[in-house]
Amino acid sequence: MVCYRICLWSVSVVLLLLSDFVHCRKKPCQDECCQYIERFPLKLSELRRAFKNIRDYYEAKDDLIETALLDENLLDGLQSPFGCHLMNQVLHFYLKDVIPPAVNLGHNDSVDINPAVDMIGGILHDFKHTLKRCRRFFSCNKKSFSLEDLKNQFGNMQEKGVYKAMGELGLFFNYIEEYLMAKRHH
Repeated sequence: MVCYRICLWSVSVVLLLLSDFVHCRKKPCQDECCQYIERFPLKLSELRRAFKNIRDYYEAKDDLIETALLDENLLDGLQSPFGCHLMNQVLHFYLKDVIPPAVNLGHNDSVDINPAVDMIGGILHDFKHTLKRCRRFFSCNKKSFSLEDLKNQFGNMQEKGVYKAMGELGLFFNYIEEYLMAKRHH
C-alpha cells in the first residue's frame, strides 16, 4: 500500500512538472508584427546570401579605408530604449544614401551586382515599412537620433563611402538580427 501511494505521488509530481513545463513554453504570435520577427530569420538568410554574392566586390574596394562606419556605439544605441528610432534612421541612410549609388556603381562595372543589391534594398525597405507600421510593437519613442557623425564620415569618404557602407552590410545584418531578437516576446 505504501509503495502504491509513493508511485501515485511520484506520477502526480511528474504530471504537475510537465504541465508547468507546457505552460512555460513560448506562446505563438498572434500579432502580425510579432509574426514578422518570427519569420525574419528567413529574410536574414536571404540578405546574407545576397551579400555573399557581392561581398568580395565591395570589400576589395573598401580596403583602403580603415575607418568603420558601423561600430559598437551603433549597436549600443540599437539596444537602448530609442533603438527603434535609430534602426529607422540607419535603414533610411542605407535606402537613401547607400543602395542607390551602389546600383549606379554596378552599372559602371562589368560585375553584375545589381540583382543582389536590389534584393537587399527590397528587404531593407520592407523592414523599414514594417518598423513604421509596428511602431507600438517596437516601442518607438519619439526621441530623435542623429546619425550626423556616420553621415559625415560617409560623405568624407566620397565614392569610397558607398564601398565601405556596402562592405559593412554583413555587420549591419548582425545588428538587425540582435535588435529583432531582443524584441521577441517569450
